[in-house]
Amino acid sequence: MGALEPGSVFAGYTIERLLGVGGMGEVYVARHPRLPRSDAIKVLGAQFTRDESYRRRFEREADLAASLSHPGIVSVHDRGEFDGRLWISLALIDGVDVSALLASSPGGLPNSEVARAITEVADALDYAGARGLVHRDVKPANILLARTGHFLLTDFGIARMGPESSDLTGTGMTIGTIAYASPEQMQGLPVEPRSDQYALAATAFHLLTGAQPFTGTSPVAVIMAHAQQPVPTVRERRPDLAPQVDAVFARAMAKSPQERFATSKEFAAALGHALSLAAPHVPVSPADRLAPTVVNPGAGPSGSAGHPGSSGHPSSPTPLDSAGHPGSPGHSSPPAHHSSPAHPGRPVHPAPIGASPRRTRVPLVFGGVLLAIIVAIGAALGIQAYQRSTAGAEEAARLPRRPVTPVLPALDTRPDQPVWALPEVTGPPGARTLDVQALGGDSDIVLFARTVRVGSADRTEYLEIVDANTGQLVDGTAPIPVDTGDRSLRTCVVSTDHSAVACELSGRTGAVMVADVATSTIVTMLPARGDVLGLTAAGDRFVFLDGPDRPRSPQLRVLGRDGRELAPLSGTDIDATTPSGDARHGIELFGLVGLAFITSGPDASNPLSKWEFRVVRLEDGAEILRRETVEPLDRDTWNVFIDGFVLDDGETRGIYDRNGTKTADLPSGWRPSERPYPTEGGTAETSVPIVIKTDGNKTTYAGVSPRNGIVLWEQQSYSADDKQPERLLFRGVGTLITTYEMSRIVDAYSGEYAISAASPDDCTILGTDGTRIAIARDYGSSGNRLEVWDSEGQVWEITSEHMAVAVGGKIYLGNLRLF
Repeated sequence: MGALEPGSVFAGYTIERLLGVGGMGEVYVARHPRLPRSDAIKVLGAQFTRDESYRRRFEREADLAASLSHPGIVSVHDRGEFDGRLWISLALIDGVDVSALLASSPGGLPNSEVARAITEVADALDYAGARGLVHRDVKPANILLARTGHFLLTDFGIARMGPESSDLTGTGMTIGTIAYASPEQMQGLPVEPRSDQYALAATAFHLLTGAQPFTGTSPVAVIMAHAQQPVPTVRERRPDLAPQVDAVFARAMAKSPQERFATSKEFAAALGHALSLAAPHVPVSPADRLAPTVVNPGAGPSGSAGHPGSSGHPSSPTPLDSAGHPGSPGHSSPPAHHSSPAHPGRPVHPAPIGASPRRTRVPLVFGGVLLAIIVAIGAALGIQAYQRSTAGAEEAARLPRRPVTPVLPALDTRPDQPVWALPEVTGPPGARTLDVQALGGDSDIVLFARTVRVGSADRTEYLEIVDANTGQLVDGTAPIPVDTGDRSLRTCVVSTDHSAVACELSGRTGAVMVADVATSTIVTMLPARGDVLGLTAAGDRFVFLDGPDRPRSPQLRVLGRDGRELAPLSGTDIDATTPSGDARHGIELFGLVGLAFITSGPDASNPLSKWEFRVVRLEDGAEILRRETVEPLDRDTWNVFIDGFVLDDGETRGIYDRNGTKTADLPSGWRPSERPYPTEGGTAETSVPIVIKTDGNKTTYAGVSPRNGIVLWEQQSYSADDKQPERLLFRGVGTLITTYEMSRIVDAYSGEYAISAASPDDCTILGTDGTRIAIARDYGSSGNRLEVWDSEGQVWEITSEHMAVAVGGKIYLGNLRLF
């Protein structure tokens, strides 16, 4: 029986694709027969299934791995035999094995990344060891970096209850990988958890130096080196490391298990401490302290592709995307902080890979002596990289930090009591409240919609203008009854002087209501021609996008605080069409930066007309920029940030402020990142301009200074398609930047990973306190959930019938203000 074909059914699973081939069989991505997910299915070759010793080994792998429940160990879901072939199903891991990181960084990985990887794997090994299990095949290819930023140990394929002889078949055969295996394992002696510690240390040696600790011209030579030769010095290849690092490796890789550290975690802690120490006479540049290190997980050597791990992840450096397709997270990580948990009882998950101090590119140091002669080209490139990193860090330090959304109060602790509860003040006697929801406002005023019913009468909606600090109605105001008809109240905004509020009403067609605060009366109910989008307060007016059905064009409609409709800002004719009969105008409105971007197609009545691109300021309708083009501008031609926009239309490349003034050129080779569609949610504005450049399936993204175009930081990402780059959409929250699916959350000014990428993507971002992020999620019949995440994972949660809402830097839940 050959390889299983996509679409075929095996043991109830529908095969989707082949993931990897190893010495014992194949690994497939397969759809679960009942659950809405794909698993990794490891299928033993038919020739091995007939071999009783192999059968025992395969079954033991599943049973032992299934007994483990640890965040750092890949889970086993099921096992069985089908059509004469044994199989197990495992969690499909979205990530890349560490050998891929080594392939892209042949000189070794940054210290903090190594320290964090070893710490997380050590915790998994000690967990297994405490249960009498020895992995026996710890190596870079069996350590996965998940897209969430966490490391997982894969392939307990030769794990077994210890202590036993490593002679699995009775023939003296050694199965562990000899480049990392302990002397006792390769000599057929009993193995124990400290045998895994040896292999973990050998792996750490490789990660730090880019070279295996022992090499030879034959497997026998390598085995003899492990058994007889002293541990090589790490500092021969890494003179920037402290001497204490060598001492840690000498103990962890001692020939006798009894001379090693008591546990793998003890070894990891000692290594982390030694790596934090400065080496003698090695200068530390500002770039070392401030610049994030970019890990570039590229393709590894072809020779490593033959051994699939138990996670269904091949040992070859083939990264997987969120669906398990080849790709790579391209993550890099902040320094690991291994302090006590801030939340007792919650496991510590150090921050995702990315913002570790960069090893100094220049000057090169050997034996504490400055290298006097450097190849001219290499020196020039090294100095250039160093200056760019330093310049970016220094420029970031000079920039004012511009939060896109108000910074939330500290989210470290789940609140036991609300700040206040909205009192029952609305409606006639006998009225009962059915629902209360915050709809908008600012840091001082929050606007609530309250739905009430008296007896069996129809529902009535009220708009309440509430003091955000006290929870009481603003002095002099009263609840405003709103005749919503077949519509319902949605988003509300308040004018900057607090004299008026405007609310969107949604239904088959939308409407905008304006109410006077002083008199608590509705002064205008303006029907829209279509949907109401982007309602915002801009200066002394309210602006919204009225989007009728095609082929009619949208308009930027304007209402004064007194409710009078003013002339549309865009000057667009809603009935104008292009020669092809399509709507002529398209408009995108960005309320935080206060700009609208209008793309107009050729005029059907004028055969010489071209495409037009205009930028309009919302508070006064000023047209601050106009371009004519032969073709419409693509979505990666421009984007927005909190103080302006970035444009690259082929002729004009630059960063512009809200007045249309060009403040800086785009750095060479970079272009604006694609902005999200309005329907894709979130805040498109970011604290600083975000730019990208692509190379095959690699995307490098960066923050740049709006003042001078200096690149502040860079990070990298890889797509599942070998030839196409990943579609990255960025949005802002506080002074953080997150990708649309929240797989990366970085500081806008340093590029350092700030919050766990494990935070879910099917959510609404409420805000951040700088180190934690609050999100709202809809769990259907199970209710709604307010969740807070930090660099270690989820911190706390609150489940409620209401959806949490953020307004003006505060969080509301129904009639409660929580923060």
